[in-house]
Amino acid sequence: MENKPINHFETFNLSPELMRGLAKLNFQTPSPVQEAAIAPMLQRQDVLVQAPTGTGKTAAFGIPILENIDATNRHIQTVILCPTRELAVQVATVLKQLAAFMPSIRILALYGGEPIYRQITALKRRPQIIVATPGRLMDHMKRRTTRFGEVNCIVLDEADRMLDMGFRDDIKAILQSLPEQRQTVLFSATVSEEIKHIAEAYQTDAQQIHIQQEALTVDSVKQYYAEIPRPSKLPALLHLLDDQNFDLCLVFVATKSMADTLAQQLTAAGHPAEAIHGDLHQSQRNRVMQRYRSGKIGLLVATDVAARGIDVDGIDAVINYDIPGDPDSYVHRIGRTGRADRSGLAYTFVDSKERGKLQNIITSTKAEILPASGLFGKFAIPEGYGANKKPAKRRTQRGPRNQKRVGRSG
Repeated sequence: MENKPINHFETFNLSPELMRGLAKLNFQTPSPVQEAAIAPMLQRQDVLVQAPTGTGKTAAFGIPILENIDATNRHIQTVILCPTRELAVQVATVLKQLAAFMPSIRILALYGGEPIYRQITALKRRPQIIVATPGRLMDHMKRRTTRFGEVNCIVLDEADRMLDMGFRDDIKAILQSLPEQRQTVLFSATVSEEIKHIAEAYQTDAQQIHIQQEALTVDSVKQYYAEIPRPSKLPALLHLLDDQNFDLCLVFVATKSMADTLAQQLTAAGHPAEAIHGDLHQSQRNRVMQRYRSGKIGLLVATDVAARGIDVDGIDAVINYDIPGDPDSYVHRIGRTGRADRSGLAYTFVDSKERGKLQNIITSTKAEILPASGLFGKFAIPEGYGANKKPAKRRTQRGPRNQKRVGRSG
């Protein structure tokens, strides 16, 4: 008799169709956030979940949403809000994969950068689950192309990032337009005072769940820093790329203009790269991400906001060309590598004036971030670069001249 593999999702008493979807995706053991959130969501409780990226949160709310949907009801029953187009597409894709054997359930992503008439046509097919960015959903509400009379669940995914991006008024308008009797679920990497205010105003007896981030920042990602003067960052980055020969690498910068500039400089230096940021049209974003996922390009330069929806397996390293301004952004960035039981690498470039930011990150995350300059053979900073050294004079290659305060934030 053939032994049946143990699937610990069976403890949630899910439907056979949903269990088949989980098996097809090889989901067998719930992650900590799934273990904690699925049961109360199945009971239609309000939930406030603080969890870092890369912990399986999409399935944590997606599984109970699919289980609770009335497939015979052809009205919108669940609304999921996401901060970016990429994340909305990603969440909708995961839900569709989970619902592979639930043909009566329709899922639709609504986001800007795509002709709205196509979405209006898709809405006429009467999906039960809407995954949307706040701005585009507001567009549909104003056009009266969405009906929320039978919505019984709303999820705010990456709620903190939506507030940071200025969607607070849209979020409140959407919440106020939904039936009062509903389930309200918040997923957020951080719980600020504003998140707490939203929870108090729109949730009832919410169960609070906190998933620690230490395992993300310490166990799965080896982290290094290098103190490098700004004019020397580009040569140092090129040295690192030449030395390591990553298959997939993600480089973070502070501004949109810097993303474009650095991608062009890397490509000119023999490392084909593309930039992704908030100024790209949806078709451009899709093209860039398709090339990155397929491995046609191995180097992506991104801003924080544009990268929130990036979910690509097998990213070898994250490089903070510009150090993030706060520990939470650092955790979000390095969470793009070291996923799904794989190890990852993270490198952070700092100049002497940014030592305080680095120390704040180390203190807040409790991460061990080692000096990269001591790792000869791993990443040795070229002679003439690094802490307490002046950049060596070069005749044939000079660092970029116009990198200070370039562009707008991502």
